[in-house]
Amino acid sequence: MTQTEMPQKIEHLKRFLITRLLGVMIFIFISESIINLIANQVVFPILNSTIKTELFLAGKSSGDTLFLLLRVVALLILSGIDTLLPGVLSGIFPYVSANLWKNSALLTKMSVAEQVMIFIVIFGFLCIYLLPYVVGIIYYSGVVMKKMEEVREYDRKQREEFTRKRNLLLSDITHDLKTPITTIAGYVQAINDGMVKDSEKQKQYLNAIRRKSLEMSELITLLFNYVKLDSEGFELKKERTNITELILQIVAGAYADIEAAGMKLDIDILEEAGYAEIDRVQFSRAFMNLITNAIKHNETGTTIRISMKKNLGDWVIKVMDSGEKIDPALVTQLFDPFVMGDESRNSRGGSGLGLSVSKKVIEMHGGKLFLEQPTEENYTKAFCIWIRQQEERAYEYEQNKVAKSEE
Repeated sequence: MTQTEMPQKIEHLKRFLITRLLGVMIFIFISESIINLIANQVVFPILNSTIKTELFLAGKSSGDTLFLLLRVVALLILSGIDTLLPGVLSGIFPYVSANLWKNSALLTKMSVAEQVMIFIVIFGFLCIYLLPYVVGIIYYSGVVMKKMEEVREYDRKQREEFTRKRNLLLSDITHDLKTPITTIAGYVQAINDGMVKDSEKQKQYLNAIRRKSLEMSELITLLFNYVKLDSEGFELKKERTNITELILQIVAGAYADIEAAGMKLDIDILEEAGYAEIDRVQFSRAFMNLITNAIKHNETGTTIRISMKKNLGDWVIKVMDSGEKIDPALVTQLFDPFVMGDESRNSRGGSGLGLSVSKKVIEMHGGKLFLEQPTEENYTKAFCIWIRQQEERAYEYEQNKVAKSEE
C-alpha cells in the first residue's frame, strides 16, 4: 500500500462507521416515535382504565410518564419482595415504597392478580421501548466487528503481498546482477588467459567491463534509494524551491544523453518562476528517472517533450514521448519494482526500479505520478507529475520583474 492509500483507507473506514452510526440513530429515533405513538394511543389508555393513572399521569410528557412507570414497576417488585420477608423485616419495604411514590396507596388497594397484570403490561412495554436501542447496539456492534475482520484480512493479504513482492525483488536483483557479473568475469578471464592479444579487441573488452560495472552501480544505487525511502526515520528535507528553474537545470543536464541516443528534445515550460515545497535532491532524482526511462525505452528518432503548466493549485509536469505505447497488460503494474517486460530488460538495459523510486518520492511530497496514454498532440504517452504549487511572494515578484526588465 502506498503512503497516499493508507490515509484514504482510514478516511473510508471513518466515513463507513459514522454513516452506519447515523443510520442506527435514525432507526432508534423513528422506532421510538412509533412506540411513543402506540403508548399514547393504546398502552396509557389501558392503564388509565385499569388503575386510573390520570391521577398521576395527567399533563406528563412521554419521558416523565416512562419514568413514573418505572417507579410503578419498582413498587410492584418491592411489594412482591416484602411478602417473602419474615415478619420482623416486613415493615422495611412499605416505608421505602411510601417514600418512593406518594401515590403508592393506589397499588395497595389492588389485588395481587391486578398488580401482576399491571407489572406484566408495564414490563412488556418497557422491553418494547428499549428494543430499538438493543437492536441498534447489536447491529452496530456486528457492523464494527465485521469491518474489523475485513481490515485484519486486508492487512494479512497486504503482508502476504509484501512478502511476495520482496521475494520477487530479491529474485530480480539476483538476475540483474548475475548477468553483468558473469559477463565481466568472462571478459576478465579471457584477458587474463591471454586469449585476447589484439590491443583493439582488449580495448573493446575493457569498455564492455566498464559499461557493465556502471550498470551494476546504477542498479545498486537505485535499489539503495528504493529501500531508503521506506526506512524508518527517513524524512524529506523539503524547502521552498523555484521548481521551474530546477526542471530546466535537470533537462539541461540530460540533453547530452538525449542527443547521444539520437532523440529530439521539445520543451514547453512557462517562463515565469513556479514555486513548490520539495526536497531538491529527491525530487531531482525522481524527475531524472522519468527522463532516463524515456531515453532507454524508446527507439532512435523519438521526440521527448518536457512540459510544465498550472492547473488550479497544482503544477502539472509531463515527460512525454512519441515512441511506442506501453503494453496495456503492464500498465497496472508499471510502477512496481522490476516490472518492464523481458525484451525491454534484456535489450535496452534498466531494472524497472526507476519508476518505483519516482512514484514513492512524488507521493511522499503529497503529489501524484501516473501514466497518461494516449496524451496530448502527437505524443503517444506521458508520465505526469501533479504537485502542489506555492504562491509567489512579493519580494520574489519584484525580483522577477527587475530581471525581466533587464533582459
